[in-house]
This record gives sequence, C-alpha cells and structure tokens, in this order.
Amino acid sequence: MLKFAVVDLETTGGHGEDNRIMEIGIALMDGSEIVETYHALVDPGKPITPFVRELTGITDEMVSGQPQFGVIAEHVAALLQDRIFVAHNVQFDCKYMTAELKRCCIKFNPARLCTVKLSRRVFPGQPSYSLHKLTESLGLPDFNHHRALDDTLAAAAILRSALEKVGEAGVMKNVVNISVAKKQAFNK
Repeated sequence: MLKFAVVDLETTGGHGEDNRIMEIGIALMDGSEIVETYHALVDPGKPITPFVRELTGITDEMVSGQPQFGVIAEHVAALLQDRIFVAHNVQFDCKYMTAELKRCCIKFNPARLCTVKLSRRVFPGQPSYSLHKLTESLGLPDFNHHRALDDTLAAAAILRSALEKVGEAGVMKNVVNISVAKKQAFNK
C-alpha cells in the first residue's frame, strides 16, 4: 500500500528566498484513507505581505506567538518520513518545505507527486486545474480556500479520486524521484 503525505503550505509571499512558511497542513494517507492530519500556524519571523493577508485571511497577529518552524521541524520531518510528498503544485510546497528543513539541518529529498499534473492525466479535459475549480468539476466538497489544512484535504480528495480511477500503479507512474518512492512506499 502506498503511503502519502499530502501537504499544503501558506507562505508570507509567493516566491523568493526571504519568504517563509506561516501555515502548514498535512494529511497522512495510507492508500486512499486519511489516517492522521496535522495543522499548525507558524510564526514566520517577518511580516505577511498585504496580498497574502488578503488571499489567506492570515494576519500577523494570528501568527505572532506561534512556534517558529524550528520548533516543529523534527515533528514535521517525522510525519513526512517514508511517504510520497503530495501537493497541488508540488514544486512550490516542496521547495519551501525543503528550505525550512534545511535551515534546521534536516535533509529532505522526497518522492513527489503533483496533483495538478496527476489530474491532467487522470481527469483530462477539465475547464481548470486550479484546486478550487478542479474539486468543483469533480463533484468534491467545497472548502475554505487558501487555508493550509482545508487545501490539503481538498488535494487528498483529488488523490483519492485518482486512486479510485487508475489504482496505485496508475498513480505511481506520476511520482518523481521514483527510486526514493520505491524504497519508501514498497518496503513498508
């Protein structure tokens, strides 16, 4: 059975080395079943941009006094260990997670699965592959957009739908860093 860590991160800005994680959502899946969830607001140690505040509803006051990433890094790394890292636009989330873990001297190079790319192959012809529009067109439940755990659960629902349609072998064809994936997913 494949083991996944579906992740969504909200960050202080879109791109750039100086932006940081301010919210984390993780859903651990064994096959198509969610077995555990994790959510945390994180003090990014810097102001949240006005655009991101408007988009997410997360304010500087909400993250002030929350643990900084270094406090939760080992726990987050343990949750992600030996699982395929899944996200809707996995390159974005994995880049930020890798950078934050590296700052804490934790090496991170997981097998990765992008639910955008997976959906384009498994559910071709959708009007949009944005998280919100895709869940809508697949008849999945609506959710609180741009909040980490809600986006995580929406991506997990897309992954579950893909697993139902093409099975683990079909999903596995879309995993990158495959040698790590085999070690992590098949040797458990």
